[in-house]
Amino acid sequence: MGNDPMLEMYVFESVQLTEQLEEILIEGEHLGGFNEEHINEIFRIMHTLKGSAAMMEYTAISTLAHSLEDMFFYIREHHDATPDWSAIADICLDSVDFFKGEVAKIQNGMTSDGDNSELLGRSHAYLDVLTGKAPAGGEPPPAEAAPEPAASPEPPAASEPPAEIDPAGGPAISIRVFFQEDCKMENIRAYQIVNSLSGVSGRIESVPADLLEDCSDEIIANGVLLTVYTDSSLEDVRDIVSESLFVKGFEARAISGAGAETPAAAPEPAEAASAPPPEVKAAAPAAARPAMPAAPPPEVKASVINVNVEKLDRLMDLMGEIVISVAMVIGSPDLEGLQLDSFEKSSSQLLKNTNELQNVIMSVRMIPISSTFHKMTRIVRDTAKKLGKEAELVILGEETEVDKNIIDSLGDPLMHIVRNSMDHGLEDTKDDRIAAGKPPAGRITLEARNSGSDVIISCTDDGRGLNREKILAKAKKNGLLTRPESEYSDREINNFIMLPGFSTNEQVTELSGRGVGMDVVKKNIEKIGGTIQLESEPGQGMTVSIRIPLTLAILQSIEIEVGESLYLIPTLNIRESFKPKLADIITDPEGNEMILFRGECYPIIRLGRLFGVPCNAQTFEEGIMIMVEDEGRMAGLFADVMVSEQQAVVKPIPSFITERIGQIRGISGCTIMGNGNIDLIIDVKSLTQ
Repeated sequence: MGNDPMLEMYVFESVQLTEQLEEILIEGEHLGGFNEEHINEIFRIMHTLKGSAAMMEYTAISTLAHSLEDMFFYIREHHDATPDWSAIADICLDSVDFFKGEVAKIQNGMTSDGDNSELLGRSHAYLDVLTGKAPAGGEPPPAEAAPEPAASPEPPAASEPPAEIDPAGGPAISIRVFFQEDCKMENIRAYQIVNSLSGVSGRIESVPADLLEDCSDEIIANGVLLTVYTDSSLEDVRDIVSESLFVKGFEARAISGAGAETPAAAPEPAEAASAPPPEVKAAAPAAARPAMPAAPPPEVKASVINVNVEKLDRLMDLMGEIVISVAMVIGSPDLEGLQLDSFEKSSSQLLKNTNELQNVIMSVRMIPISSTFHKMTRIVRDTAKKLGKEAELVILGEETEVDKNIIDSLGDPLMHIVRNSMDHGLEDTKDDRIAAGKPPAGRITLEARNSGSDVIISCTDDGRGLNREKILAKAKKNGLLTRPESEYSDREINNFIMLPGFSTNEQVTELSGRGVGMDVVKKNIEKIGGTIQLESEPGQGMTVSIRIPLTLAILQSIEIEVGESLYLIPTLNIRESFKPKLADIITDPEGNEMILFRGECYPIIRLGRLFGVPCNAQTFEEGIMIMVEDEGRMAGLFADVMVSEQQAVVKPIPSFITERIGQIRGISGCTIMGNGNIDLIIDVKSLTQ
């Protein structure tokens, strides 16, 4: 897209509108029909999509949106119509996919060249059914016979431009429109309204006259004044303006013709829009306005602005560097032994302000997971139709917030998990479910909840669950078993399905069977610092749980010392630390050391031995034991001493090291400390496995 702000705004708004449209369509189909609010909202979205695309000269999007707008206009105006809501939802959802595909092309700098003829044919054919011109259930016309958008059957009066009207004596309507503060590109917004009104008018004049010139400051100050020559009613024109985006308020009145309004204290009508009198061009006091006030009330003031995510990424990177710089200043070796009371006070305040700034910046990047969850509704709907199953999606905890970068990485893994639940999890037929004592329709539940500084996302189905014997047989066939089958726990067996190429499906279908999927899901989740776990009860269903960090940027950790080296352990993984007693240390016949902790035995990992670092603590009484946990697995890490609590800006191990010696077991990254030293971050997950 380059740096074209107009194109960026078009893409942003189109993505928002198509997602909103998809949610409304799926909700209406689920309820068995669309209520009046649904119909009006769909009509408004189609109208906006049509106008915006026409302004940007994306004809394929504009004509298809116009066709769907005609369909919903007819439904809205004819309350006696009896639409087939399922057929309408199919047409509209397929059109939404077309819109998304074209907008994606535009976003990637490609040409919007999609063929909408098949969808146009279907929408026009169904409009014929609605208007009685074709029997219900008839076949849509072939793609090449699809009528031109401008010739849709019985187009509503509000969508067909009337003949040119003589401005000297024909009816006209004067409109002054004001936009929300900080909505940007007010002249383009005004141009969009003119484009929308062109459907009911043969002539529109504006002040400022050329809206494609940079006249935003004038529009901010005085609004945009439009003179619309039309036979349409004042209400029709008001409806079109009110449906436009970012409109804060407007005033509209008839200024000529038999139906003209002449309210008291109204400004004098303009003789010609090209030269309006000063009192019309300038904003009059609110008391003199016949309709909406010139200065709309402050409570509708826009409180949200759009920010490029690259700027937020850069802001977060700078925040990380500030955290390191503050640590370097406060922890400078040059200050050791000096009595600096005022410095101590100032540094404490600096730390407090830095922490607050960090929290604010992180909160800016946090967005609700609802947008990702609601996209799964469409996946459930489409997959159910392909498989001939009935299923509903239940969403819990959608208000849970996660870092924007993590949200972006969750969509594909979650989509595959939901599809797996639909295909593998739910029973094949209603009869199978009824025989198992379950409702005919399957249920898939998506839930998100906070757990410390992590978020846990679970996808649960009430289907058949995993077949332990079938998975073991496949693992044995693939040569994956390394010990007797009876020694494998349920968790270990479940984890087989996340290995590359592993599938228990006998036949390859459109949705599954090639063993490509769950291994990719696992890798993608681990890329964002998350973990995935499967739990299943035969005959009752399966739960896939994903644990992901709230953010990947800054890590709360405890610094420990092993010999001359310093390491960081994430605070989230630490359960307890203490001086171990010799009575609690157990050594098995193979020489493995274990510690008795709260009635259970856990392995001991001497970090000095693991990393090849001489340890100052020669005996357990001289050092410290830190009990760490990950995914229910615990271990005791033995070190010399705990130093302090630290905020670590996580950085990857430099590539020249990993390329030379590979990934270091037990190390997940590094950070720069206040004294300039580099501390390694311990990977608790790899140590506890």
